[in-house]
Amino acid sequence: SPHVLSAQVDDFVRHQEFVEGRYGRQASKPWYENALYSVEIGGDDINFGLPLGGGYVINVTIPAVIQGLADGIQKLYAHGARHVVLYNMPRADCSPNYLQSFQQYPAGTFHYDKDGCIVEIAQIISYLNTNIQRLSEELTQKYQGLTVYYFDWFAANTYVLENMKEFGFTNSLQSCCGGGGKFNCDGEGLCGCAPLNQTNAVYTVCKDPSKYFTFDGIHYTEHFYEIMSEYIMAGEYITPKVKLEMGC
Repeated sequence: SPHVLSAQVDDFVRHQEFVEGRYGRQASKPWYENALYSVEIGGDDINFGLPLGGGYVINVTIPAVIQGLADGIQKLYAHGARHVVLYNMPRADCSPNYLQSFQQYPAGTFHYDKDGCIVEIAQIISYLNTNIQRLSEELTQKYQGLTVYYFDWFAANTYVLENMKEFGFTNSLQSCCGGGGKFNCDGEGLCGCAPLNQTNAVYTVCKDPSKYFTFDGIHYTEHFYEIMSEYIMAGEYITPKVKLEMGC
């Protein structure tokens, strides 16, 4: 699968070798050493691991994600990477897709927090994020000249969630595009991606996606990503502290 991090890193390295062959290694070396590498995986691993149970995610999925990140960043470092921003996992416990799918379970088998998000999912995400933060510190210490910046997407997401009117949002728990239901996420398949046996599936799109957190129940809207990008550029929720605005 092209979504596997190791395959993406291999593709990047092949392209780097092509650039070096065209412009020369010495000429292109500063481009890679001065670049900021943006690395994020784990969300789909959690999504596809959950049907096998929380214990499977904790004991199998998360260790595999952490090892994949460690191996990927090590290979990037070996090819000149010196500045990496590593993202943790945002508030998937609030995603309409999870909220809708959990309606099949009896009351009392899971719980909501004050924001309407699923507590048990948040606990798994927090465990993953703790391991990602630890990894960022370990890699910085292990490889000379490497700095891994940890972006706490979960915390930034939480602040925007709990102050959404300040950012122009009116809806945090419903999908902008969906098939109806409490969370506008009814139907099998994301908005516009119905299964082949549901060729007559109908999805509606909200009038103003910028007022919603997610577009299709999983993926965020442009407005949400814009806010997260501004946090990153300003060095908010990043450890160690760094401002990227001047460099860009």
